[in-house]
Amino acid sequence: MSTAQSRLDSLTAFFTDNLPERAMMAFTSEMDDLQVIPAQKNLGLNQYRLSILKYDAIFTWERFPYRICDPRLLFALLTAWSDEETQNLMSQVGISESEPDWDISLDTQEYATVALTVPLAEELCIVQDEDGVIPFDSKRWSLVDPQVWTATGGTVFGAGMAGAPVVPDDRV
Repeated sequence: MSTAQSRLDSLTAFFTDNLPERAMMAFTSEMDDLQVIPAQKNLGLNQYRLSILKYDAIFTWERFPYRICDPRLLFALLTAWSDEETQNLMSQVGISESEPDWDISLDTQEYATVALTVPLAEELCIVQDEDGVIPFDSKRWSLVDPQVWTATGGTVFGAGMAGAPVVPDDRV
């Protein structure tokens, strides 16, 4: 059984894995202004979405060594992570995407304080699990990142017995 990882955890890990250790010495990440949006939906595969969580993720580097580590690296990493992560969920529930908010102040000739606020949204999903800790709908459930299966091919049958193959079109 896989456990759920929040988008906050995902972006925190992405920064930690891709920034020099020296840049991460005084780093924190936290969630603020959490809103729970009701959005129950059966996702199939014994998975169920309870709601959508909308929040501000706040990342702070209190001693960012801007003379040694180019601050543009932070912007590039956020952009790279955003391209990997789907923003579709926010638009599905009518949440307009906001630009990230950067607040940078120079503390010394070597260090700056960098604060980044990123609006995020994610599904709160559960999966049936006999050992789960969540009682819901007369069953036991666990938190999970939902699995989504995507068909990559198939066969369409019309009125006759001859089938027509369906293949992915890379031109789309």
